[in-house]
Amino acid sequence: MAGRLLPGVGVRVRRGRRHDLPEVRAILGRPADRREVRDYRRHLADLGADVYVAEDAGGTIVALVSVAYARSLVRGGVSALLDGVRARPGTEAPLLDGLIAFAEERARRRGCRRLSAWVEPDDTTARAAFLARGYRPGPWLETELGGAPA
Repeated sequence: MAGRLLPGVGVRVRRGRRHDLPEVRAILGRPADRREVRDYRRHLADLGADVYVAEDAGGTIVALVSVAYARSLVRGGVSALLDGVRARPGTEAPLLDGLIAFAEERARRRGCRRLSAWVEPDDTTARAAFLARGYRPGPWLETELGGAPA
């Protein structure tokens, strides 16, 4: 099992690969469809994004973290957006903290000046993990863009 061991949780983190999609879908709770396969492959190939998976000792994927990077003209420098962090039920608490720390380190190494996080409103476990690490709610405004082209 290649990758970096996360301290205190006994899992290794490595870059996501194409063949990981079935296990990634299971963690995200999504059914299979053709479009998602294409989108996942594009995401893995995108130099402006990172997808990492966490494997247990048996090589089973138990969690994932996804980070996107963008240059900011207004704020200056490079910013990172932690697009999502998920873990299999029952493994969340220490695992999410380790994955968030991992994402912070990756963002620093890529020269990011800030890391923002998208957390689903009903994901109280992830929200608690971010708040425990010192993240603060901010002026994040968003809208759903229905009908966006595929």
